[in-house]
Amino acid sequence: DGTLNKLCHLRDYVDDTEDYINMMLDEKQNQLLQMGVMLTTATVVITAGIVVVSLFGMNIHIELTLDPETPEMARIKNRKFWETTWATVAGCAAIYILAIYAGKKSKYLQ
Repeated sequence: DGTLNKLCHLRDYVDDTEDYINMMLDEKQNQLLQMGVMLTTATVVITAGIVVVSLFGMNIHIELTLDPETPEMARIKNRKFWETTWATVAGCAAIYILAIYAGKKSKYLQ
């Protein structure tokens, strides 16, 4: 009877240990999935920036792409280029922050 009782306790201990290990593995898997969601979100946001860059890379005729005739026009063109660049970077960063905030608010991310 005593040996059977010890074996039952040992089996319960092994089951509890197995459950604990499975919970730890599930937690690590959830962390990896969350990292995957964050990286995928970053990829989507960077793609939005690439769309803006590709629009300016096309051979379309807009005021920003015209050849400057004077040094003043060159400065204006250079300023507009940097304004567009920084606005695109800031827009992408803002979209990424909003997406992560929305994910955390909806409890998809911790």
